[in-house]
Amino acid sequence: MARSAHPSRHPASPAAGLSATARHNPGYDGPTRELTEAQLKLPFFRKALECLKSIVQTRFKVLPRLIRANGNERITRIEVYHNLAAAAEPILVRLDLATGVLGWLDETGNFRLNNQKGLAYDAGLRPATLNRLFKLLERAGYLSRRVERIAVREHGVQLVRTRVMIRFTELFWRHLRLSFAHTLARKAARKKRLRKLHALELAKAQTARTPARRSNPRGQGRAAAALNSRLQVRTAPLDDSRMPEQLLRHEILLRLKFEHPSLSAAELNAMADAILSGAG
Repeated sequence: MARSAHPSRHPASPAAGLSATARHNPGYDGPTRELTEAQLKLPFFRKALECLKSIVQTRFKVLPRLIRANGNERITRIEVYHNLAAAAEPILVRLDLATGVLGWLDETGNFRLNNQKGLAYDAGLRPATLNRLFKLLERAGYLSRRVERIAVREHGVQLVRTRVMIRFTELFWRHLRLSFAHTLARKAARKKRLRKLHALELAKAQTARTPARRSNPRGQGRAAAALNSRLQVRTAPLDDSRMPEQLLRHEILLRLKFEHPSLSAAELNAMADAILSGAG
């Protein structure tokens, strides 16, 4: 039996994709995904693609933590940089700028995580090779991963699927010398995400209001009054200067967990509350 999503997870939060309903696992035999013209118009994607494609030649100038990620004097093998260059465009295609996670927001406002098998296919790498690359980047502090396993039943067989949320840290872009371009692109993506979520809320409110008008055209009764009051609260204009509170809290918790891995969940939540209260 599939495990239900955590009640505190916002559907648009990347963590909600870890326990989302199972999707069909497509085959990977078609054309590979490439950056679109709209993405290439952004300076961040152009610079990031150029920087990651030439990582083999500039490996001693950028990503200094990766050159000796093994924790000793042995220099990282050049094959790692070849694999990173091969996976550069597939990673950028799937990168959600608003959160830094490999995934996307669907038409219903739910966050979906990308499949690593599809990324490996587009990069021309084996899934195991790509997984080792991500582990090495995580050890260097350039990305964080969160793994959850959900039970699914398909064709009468009980299976367990592994969901991995991959988030590239700000340190990764800073060591690539793309911190300024990434900050500008992320701010624009967050504003665009906020407008999309607001539009979805308005559409849901309109859908919920329509049957109420048909059943009670004059709007009489306590039920109609309560429904109208809830709709007025839900359709209130949002502040474009900041993300929804739950998404912002989730990002703060991810940063605190990465910076203080030894702290407990209660301590991290207390620190997040203090930051949010201070920001408010």
